[in-house]
Amino acid sequence: MSKKIIESLNYLIEEYKRLKKKKIKNKLSSGEHETLKKLEQYLGKK
Repeated sequence: MSKKIIESLNYLIEEYKRLKKKKIKNKLSSGEHETLKKLEQYLGKK
């Protein structure tokens, strides 16, 4: 895989982890909640 693709995937995974932690603490904004839902669909996570 290209280095840029790997970097992009790593960014998406890190963003998913960050938003998941915020969700646990109940501090997600509505925009972040939508982003988390889209990342879960894209990454195949639940």
